[in-house]
Amino acid sequence: FLNILIYFLILFSRIVFADFFIMNLILWVKGSSAAIPFGTLVAILAMWFGISVPLTFVGAYFGFKEKPIEHPVRTNQIPRQIPEQSFFTKPLPGIIMGGILPFGCIFIQLFFILNSI
Repeated sequence: FLNILIYFLILFSRIVFADFFIMNLILWVKGSSAAIPFGTLVAILAMWFGISVPLTFVGAYFGFKEKPIEHPVRTNQIPRQIPEQSFFTKPLPGIIMGGILPFGCIFIQLFFILNSI
């Protein structure tokens, strides 16, 4: 359980902090007023290591201390037959509905907004 906990803490915090610090560094180099001061960054790091890390350890301790969930029923020995999938559960229609339709909707709205300028 410690391996999972350490990997989560290291991986998640590195990704979040690297992204945050790189964006802040770019803002600082450009001279933007949106850049966060160094003292505030240190305070955020202190809060992360003082609040989030200990709470992650406490949650992992209580989570792994719990008994595993026991299902109240047994699985059937005879596998049931899976019905044929409908067309919209296949990959290509899912890609169309999940990607092209929202893109088209936003594109049309932006097209008319930018043409009116």
